[in-house]
Amino acid sequence: MSSLAAARADNFYYPPEWSPKKGGLNKFHGQHALRERARKLDQGILIIRFEMPYNIWCGGCNSMIAKGVRFNAEKKQVGNYYSTKIWSFTMKSPCCKNEIVIQTDPKNTEYVIISGAQKKTEDFDVEDAETLLLPADEDRDKLADPMYRLEHQEEDLKKKKEAEPVLVRLQRLSDSRHSDDYALNRALRDRLRSQKKRVAEEKKSARKMGLGVRLLPPSAEDAAAASSVKFASKFEKSRRDKRASIKAASIFPESSTSASKGKLDLALKRRNIKPGVATALMAGRVKPSSWQSTSSSSSRSQMPVLATRK
Repeated sequence: MSSLAAARADNFYYPPEWSPKKGGLNKFHGQHALRERARKLDQGILIIRFEMPYNIWCGGCNSMIAKGVRFNAEKKQVGNYYSTKIWSFTMKSPCCKNEIVIQTDPKNTEYVIISGAQKKTEDFDVEDAETLLLPADEDRDKLADPMYRLEHQEEDLKKKKEAEPVLVRLQRLSDSRHSDDYALNRALRDRLRSQKKRVAEEKKSARKMGLGVRLLPPSAEDAAAASSVKFASKFEKSRRDKRASIKAASIFPESSTSASKGKLDLALKRRNIKPGVATALMAGRVKPSSWQSTSSSSSRSQMPVLATRK
């Protein structure tokens, strides 16, 4: 061995006080060859690594234990089926330390859960799984009977004749498609090239529009949906007028006379000033002096008319 530690780990190290008269190393050290795995060997129990044969539900916490999970299980013989021994495996659940007992069933060649768990039933549809439906045990026994096969032979031949044209047609179609490998490869590469070119053009057009994602090609449905959308211009205009009047109004409360006078002035201003001019005034793009002079002159010229009307 390469080192003393490796020799001791492999149980090949013989101490100086050992002699052949004392037997093997296990006898000399007073231990079993399986070490801790054989600590219950006097009770007929051996510690082994047991692998779960199928998915089960834990009886303690109702958690699922998947197929293939390994446990340190206590293996012991509990009976015989003719000359075949029946083994029992006892282990602890990793989720809640619940004790699970599983036994072998030589008659049906499977594992049976005795206590502590429940087998997970998994059913599937043959058509969805795309598999063949295996015959039941009764049908298998019937197939071994020559009289049963003779009775159903005509029905089987009829099914074969019905399915034979379809199978031949499928075989011919498959042969025609895969007869020329070069043509198939060429068609596939041409399709991939055209697809890459189209994707590159879509990305280029999206970058020109300032978009980070590529857009799908335009379609007639998109054009029809876009043409059916109509925007209300009168609603937008009235909303701009209301917004301009709210911005031009004072935020301080006024008396009844001053309020009526303010409303009259506001009406005169709205007649002479467009909403865009009022917005520009609030933004500071028009000098207040020129606006005030214009509004005052216009109000003076119109006041006598209003008085005569009253």
